[in-house]
Amino acid sequence: MSIRREELPAALVAGAVTGLVVVILSLSFAVLIFSGELSGHVGTAIGMALFTAVVVGALVALFSSYPGTIAFPQDKIAPILALMASLIVADTPPGTDPEQLFATVATALMLATALTGALLFALGYFRLGGFIRFIPYPVIGGFLAGTGWLLVKGAIKVMTGHAPTLEGLAHLFAAAEAVKWVPGLLFALVLIFGMRRWKHVATLPLLLTGGILGYHLVARLLGMSLEGLEQGGYLLGHLPAAGGWRPDAVIRALSADWLMIADQAGSVSTILLISAIGVLLNSSGIEVAANEDMDLNRELKIAGIANMVSGAGGGIIGFHTLGLSSMVLKMGVRSRLVGLISALVCLSMLVIGTEPLALFPKAVLGGLLMFIGLGFLEEWLVEGRHHMPPADYAIILMIVGVVGTFGYLQGAAVGIVACVVLFVVNYSRVAVAKHELTAAEVSSNVDRPREEVALLKAHGGRILVYSLQGFMFFGTANKLLTRVIGRCGDLGAETVEVVVFDFRRVAGIDTSAAMSFVKLRQFAEKRGLSLVFAQQNDDVGMVLERAGFVGAEGATWRSAPDLDHALEWSENRLLAKLEVEARTKPRSLMADLAEDLGEPVQVARMMSFVETLNVPAGTVVLEQGSAAHDLFILDSGQVTVRLLNDNGTSIRLRTMHAGTVVGEMGLYLNEERSASVVADADCVIHRLTARNLIRMEEEAPSVAAAFHRLMARQLAERLRNTDHMIRALTD
Repeated sequence: MSIRREELPAALVAGAVTGLVVVILSLSFAVLIFSGELSGHVGTAIGMALFTAVVVGALVALFSSYPGTIAFPQDKIAPILALMASLIVADTPPGTDPEQLFATVATALMLATALTGALLFALGYFRLGGFIRFIPYPVIGGFLAGTGWLLVKGAIKVMTGHAPTLEGLAHLFAAAEAVKWVPGLLFALVLIFGMRRWKHVATLPLLLTGGILGYHLVARLLGMSLEGLEQGGYLLGHLPAAGGWRPDAVIRALSADWLMIADQAGSVSTILLISAIGVLLNSSGIEVAANEDMDLNRELKIAGIANMVSGAGGGIIGFHTLGLSSMVLKMGVRSRLVGLISALVCLSMLVIGTEPLALFPKAVLGGLLMFIGLGFLEEWLVEGRHHMPPADYAIILMIVGVVGTFGYLQGAAVGIVACVVLFVVNYSRVAVAKHELTAAEVSSNVDRPREEVALLKAHGGRILVYSLQGFMFFGTANKLLTRVIGRCGDLGAETVEVVVFDFRRVAGIDTSAAMSFVKLRQFAEKRGLSLVFAQQNDDVGMVLERAGFVGAEGATWRSAPDLDHALEWSENRLLAKLEVEARTKPRSLMADLAEDLGEPVQVARMMSFVETLNVPAGTVVLEQGSAAHDLFILDSGQVTVRLLNDNGTSIRLRTMHAGTVVGEMGLYLNEERSASVVADADCVIHRLTARNLIRMEEEAPSVAAAFHRLMARQLAERLRNTDHMIRALTD
């Protein structure tokens, strides 16, 4: 822990001011929990709350990942603890010993605190704190704005003695009440102006000192005595002593009614849930306010250890506070010393009592709390309106309303639900089909004769290709279904024969999306369409099957390992529909060469330079990595170009039919073979070696020129097709 000398006075003042606020809030929580029949033990209760403030405040100050973090007994938990205490009192039989009743309530508080500490530590130990990152930003903003609103309400309660309500609004503005809280509001406005006008670490301490002195000076000028101020509720006055606290919680538990404590399992469960969410939300809020990342798992573990120690000593639940941590931040101090001094102030009150606070004006304390709260409200409700989308801003307003009416947990829950709904609405607007193409724009890696290529270009509109993306749910899938059905029913376009869906970029689908594909299959059966699902993962296939998308693959639907094979099957089906005998009557490369040469004698001359080979199916014609000394002209049959990976698997790069050439790149570039070529069927291949090509150039230059022109044309056509495909995929 280090602090610069010039920052030490500000840190001391910030710690003292923070400690004062923590003491007052701890006292109020103790009185809230131990009221009614338990009021006789309020002194011990105040000691329990201050003990928690000392333990939790000191440990968090020392070990938090953000050095300016303040921790103390929590306002989110105190009402639930009070409810649990009142339920125990209500269930206690008449005539029960008051000491046993107190022991039962105190033990229930101790147990809830210890269990909370164990849960928080476990969450941090198993590194589950990162789940808070999934809470949407508007929820965090709404939580901070809600904190501001509750701080403003709390400030009014500190100054007037009761929380503001709609029913009591007229009473709040009555002269007798307004004189208590209006000075606090004016002081809050002075703090806002002063902190913006003078950005110095000493600004807030000086304004607080001036506010205290100024309040007493104005009161004296108005003729009000100290006794009159205290009796009128304008000062903190003489608070109950904390001397009744004893570190004997374990011994006290021996006389508790454990069956009655067990009946409070529901309340304890609620406390555990709200505490875990509270630590994470408060820590995330501090992150945003300080613009500094915190280790949430570390914060959980520290809060867990602190609460286990607090529970062992008979304390109550406490953890990080957003409001006071933000107040310290606004004072311009980031030091662990602030939290330690705050804990020391609480310790001094625990030891010597609360008498020194008697003359502190409630208006100054309330104005300080209101200053913090108004800062949050301005940041998120005023400034947020200008730099946030309207939908996010509306969620923040909704959360503030729910937090102010019902509480933090309900506000966070409503905000998360609203963000989920907003996400679903916005995501449904994103096109699940990244590309919508036809076979005229994208083709398989199959080199086909010119007649087949021309037919596929002319009738490619009969094959629709949809490249899908993201997670598909009812909104996006239904839009896709409507789009496909509309495209297939377009009377002004060619009749669609095949629809290909590329699932390569699909993360998953839900049951509603699967039902959309079931409806599409039913439509395809009526229209005679074929559906091809390419590269669907196991999860997608499982969801489709569970939704009833079952049955043997056939004319209606089929799956393919990837888009390339899906396109090949679709092209073959379309060509068969067009009655093209692509495999039995191919146009050979020699026929194209004969057109260029023009004379049969020249064709015969060309054949004298090649070697004709009969290659059985399965033969490796070219091996990846071997030297390139020849090229091969496929006269009949089919070969596939495969790229071998380091792990032993292979990827199909291209399938070639009669009338194509393989191995020309290695020959012309004089490089090793970049892939292997395997015969898929019995083939007739003409082999042209590099040596014979040189001979051809020397002995028959016109034949060689025609051959080079043919190679250039084939390479140009491949490049053009690839260019068209890239353009289609990037439009």
